[in-house]
Amino acid sequence: MNTYNLIIFFLIFLFLNLSLQYFVTDNQLNTDQKYTIYFVKQNWHTAIVFNTKDLNSCRFLEYDNFKKYNLIDIGWGDEEFYQHPGFDLGLAIMALFYSTPSALRVEGFNLTKEEYFDLSEVVIELEITKDQLSKICGFINNTFLLDTNNIPIILSKKAEGKIVFYKANDSYHLFNTCNTWLAKCLNCAEIKIDENVVLTEQLFNELSEIGKIIKAD
Repeated sequence: MNTYNLIIFFLIFLFLNLSLQYFVTDNQLNTDQKYTIYFVKQNWHTAIVFNTKDLNSCRFLEYDNFKKYNLIDIGWGDEEFYQHPGFDLGLAIMALFYSTPSALRVEGFNLTKEEYFDLSEVVIELEITKDQLSKICGFINNTFLLDTNNIPIILSKKAEGKIVFYKANDSYHLFNTCNTWLAKCLNCAEIKIDENVVLTEQLFNELSEIGKIIKAD
């Protein structure tokens, strides 16, 4: 091998090794990145809350409709009871003791986290990885019932579009509540809590073991 070929070989070897090193370093940085999500209880509403800056249209199907807000609150529940203003005992009984259609509720907030937490009775903060965030969002995206064009089906809008109810997959009943849905959401991201939770108290007891209690009235 002549001197010219040796130089070319050395330059190629150097380039490949430096590029590989950079790639690994960059990937490691992304893997180690942390995100914070929240779980809230407001009366009978329990939800997972995201900082909107942590999401994008690839991570969350309905991101473009809520990107103007600071926080995005997402919950799942009985289709009729969830959309009804106030508390309706008859609808509550139907939701618990019959297998009923479900809805996904998405709400945007332009409040600070502190202002938003003041509206809640219980708040748990949980730090997660980038991979876990992607899996949680994937679980939520799979909850949307889609039309023939793969677009989420809107049931209703409230508060001038700040709150949107979407038709959802799966049925709501006593043993598959909003709390169960949130537990399954975390387990999908390999954050292990008991999936058999039914009551809000059960869910937040589980969450308090893995997250940080911000508020507990």
